[in-house]
Amino acid sequence: MIRPVTALLSLVFTIGLHSPPAFAEDDSTSQLATINKIIRGEGKPGETATAKNGEVVYTVLEGGVVEIRNLRYNTLQRFNTIKQGDNNRSK
Repeated sequence: MIRPVTALLSLVFTIGLHSPPAFAEDDSTSQLATINKIIRGEGKPGETATAKNGEVVYTVLEGGVVEIRNLRYNTLQRFNTIKQGDNNRSK
């Protein structure tokens, strides 16, 4: 006679062996990291990242200008990033 706990444990181990590890980085996580990098001003010109829903696109333009395009509402926003250590008030 198989005890219910033994049957449950074997099921848990079987599912655990066939699923990807919890620490594996998927595409949405890497896109989020790229978006954060772009917003912080660490992106290179031409680098692009799309939000998870596919409606917002972040692009680094020449000169470090970041362009955020919302495809759903057809809006566009551009801003310059502030380089770390660049404090205009202290000059």
